[in-house]
Amino acid sequence: MDQPTHRQIEGHRKETLSEERFRLVASHIDEAFWLTSPEERDVYYVSPAYETIVGRSCDSLYADPVSWIESLHPEDRQRIREAMGTRGHGLHRDKRDGEYRVGTTDGALRWIRIRSVPISGEGDGVVARAFFAMDVTERRELRSAALHDKLTRLPNRALLSERLTRAIERSKKDPLYKFAVLFLDFDRFKIINDSLGHEVGDMLLISIAERLTANLRKRDTASPFWEGHVAARLGGDEFVILLDDICDTSDATAVADRLQTALSAPHSIRGHDVISTASIGIVNCAGEYDRAEDIIRDADIAMYRAKNTGKARHVVFDEQMHREAVERLALEEDLRRALDRQEFRLAYQPIVDLESGRLTGFEALLRWTHPQRGAVPPDDFISLTEEIGLIVPLGAWVVREAATQLKKWHDQMPQDPPLEMNVNLSRRQLGQDDLVDTLRRIIDETGVNPESLKLEVTESAMMESPERVTGLLNELKGLGVKLCMDDFGTGYSSLSCLHHFPIDVLKIDRTFILNTEGNREYAAVIHAIITLAHTLKMTVVGEGVETGGQLAQLQALDCDAAQGNFFSPALSATAAEAYLRGPQGLAKSA
Repeated sequence: MDQPTHRQIEGHRKETLSEERFRLVASHIDEAFWLTSPEERDVYYVSPAYETIVGRSCDSLYADPVSWIESLHPEDRQRIREAMGTRGHGLHRDKRDGEYRVGTTDGALRWIRIRSVPISGEGDGVVARAFFAMDVTERRELRSAALHDKLTRLPNRALLSERLTRAIERSKKDPLYKFAVLFLDFDRFKIINDSLGHEVGDMLLISIAERLTANLRKRDTASPFWEGHVAARLGGDEFVILLDDICDTSDATAVADRLQTALSAPHSIRGHDVISTASIGIVNCAGEYDRAEDIIRDADIAMYRAKNTGKARHVVFDEQMHREAVERLALEEDLRRALDRQEFRLAYQPIVDLESGRLTGFEALLRWTHPQRGAVPPDDFISLTEEIGLIVPLGAWVVREAATQLKKWHDQMPQDPPLEMNVNLSRRQLGQDDLVDTLRRIIDETGVNPESLKLEVTESAMMESPERVTGLLNELKGLGVKLCMDDFGTGYSSLSCLHHFPIDVLKIDRTFILNTEGNREYAAVIHAIITLAHTLKMTVVGEGVETGGQLAQLQALDCDAAQGNFFSPALSATAAEAYLRGPQGLAKSA
């Protein structure tokens, strides 16, 4: 028998050392590692970490090179088998590469990432295949936490955007694919938060999330599309639902109907039966969108239409809503610049004493002259200034402008008692911590007599938070100003509430005045209001007087004062000054 040559002995030694080093390195790698033949019929090597990460013995893998699949969650196991084929030998790497769930002995789930790499030898041939398995549970949990709302555990905006982007991409490739987005906002959530506290509000949000999830899991017998849905929380009481792969656009409205029924049932929270209905905006999509944020925007627009047309209903988005939203956005941008560009002005509507016919004062009314649109009706922009927060600096400008004008008239045309000026305060202004300081500063800087200023607050704004508003009104009274409750009779309070507020003047809403002629019921209500107000030492003003008959009715009911187009529309400062200097009042109007 021939003895091995020195070269053969040296080659064998190097091969042995190489294998030992390989095994040493492999045993210190955190990833599990195994090496198979090109067709995965034989396993050459399995690292010790395989048993820890994959959860099966190394011997089992030596016995069957694809037995690692048996460690996977049944759903993932089925998915990978369908991708790989019946046996799985000799398939491309992209059929197996991915992240999969693995069960543990205590019943928990871990996530592992599987990668396969072909190993090439001399030439172009594949001589082996290397597999790597890494535990990615912690990374997935961190990513999941970043993509889910902490309170409700629902997907957040980021995860929703990912899913919407994938839906958009699919809709571009598949003309038959449709999906829909529902934007939900709850109609009474702020009231619940304010009255029962934020902890109850949080519990309500959790209950809402549970109902959304439970109802979307139910398979609709007429439309089997539920597996692809996503219910997400954007923040506050805003939720968005993605309905994936729907059969028809009517499916979305059917889901909205079902959700509104489920959500309107009382939520039992800490002994309270809390009811909060949802307004829902719907966008049906079939390839026309390019960005997730555009879909959410349009669903939000439709939701606001639902809220503004009665709440507790759903509205499907259409192009007319989009055009209106674009116009509104342009108006909003113009509004933000209008104050700096000095496009606002005040108009002054006379208030007349009904006994003497004497002009007692004016109500300062905001007007906007747009450089292209011309005069913009107040109804088109006043509420918008409140929504976007512009009403706070604009409201301060109105008070300053009105106070400056009143001081000028007091100096030029003194009278006894002094001319008065009514100025409106919005609910946004009432929520400002520095309101009293701002008004005090305006009074000091303009030098106006505070007793001649009447600050008007709507009945609805007072009733939104009566205790807080009462304290604020008392602070305002401390400045020396008078206070008016505006729009009384709009249905938010009752006569019995009047004595709670430090009110000097009660202004009866114009809807009552318009119905006084020939209507005994309205006249009786006005009479009751006037009688109670006089008992509480309040002056009563009727708004919106348009005819002599309405005027006569108010006089017969012992109303103190009135304003409206019967006397004069709102006037420019110059016209109001002329009105002041002329023989104004009932004698002229009769």
